[in-house]
Amino acid sequence: MTQLYTDEVELYDIAFTWDLEDEVSWLVARFGPSCMTVLEPGSGTGRMLEALALRGLAACGIDSSPAMVAFSRARLSDAGVHAGVMLADMTDFDLGMRFDAAVCPINTLSHLTEGELASHLVLMAEHLEPGAHYLVQLGVFDSEELPPPNEWEAERDGTKLRIEWALVERDVAARRERHRSRIEVLDGPRQGAVLDEVHELTSWGSSTWREAIAVSPFTQLATYDGGDRGRPEVELEHGGGLLWHELVAA
Repeated sequence: MTQLYTDEVELYDIAFTWDLEDEVSWLVARFGPSCMTVLEPGSGTGRMLEALALRGLAACGIDSSPAMVAFSRARLSDAGVHAGVMLADMTDFDLGMRFDAAVCPINTLSHLTEGELASHLVLMAEHLEPGAHYLVQLGVFDSEELPPPNEWEAERDGTKLRIEWALVERDVAARRERHRSRIEVLDGPRQGAVLDEVHELTSWGSSTWREAIAVSPFTQLATYDGGDRGRPEVELEHGGGLLWHELVAA
């Protein structure tokens, strides 16, 4: 894990916090009307957990970063909602219960190798009720063409940031991607500070993703374009960095 996920959790939360209302409405519809409990592996700073709890769902998150877990618990307490947050690795955990649904947004699973993803999916199936839906947001690319960098600004409580996230290398054959993030503090107590990091992730193509799901305890029900506000269903080969994969537990 890089500093962004360990020592700079507050900067992470400011940079990656946006209105989840519309997205959560869509997710809840995918979970189905009987869903009461939701598991989020890699729950980060608790944004999704808070949003789900505010919908009346019993949410539980796991994360391997102690700083993320502490931040999440404080966030939920400040919001006056309850959700469980546990320190655990998403490839090695046992919560002793099953959930009605699960969600894993913003390419979190790309931090796992092929073997780690296989282990993760086995554990997720063991923690989900049969037929439960697992919504995974994961980019799928069959080309080594690189998209333009994403740049934006974010501000909270007097701290203003400029963020740049760029995919700088993709090796489809080697199944690896290299991303670069740069967060500059424009205003606030840490004005002038810069966090510049490189993130090594797994690259997924349409065929390798299909193969991974085929040998897992899940089937893929549908793929949706998360970059479109309407989130239309698309073919996996359509590709993109914001694809939502709707998996169903055996």
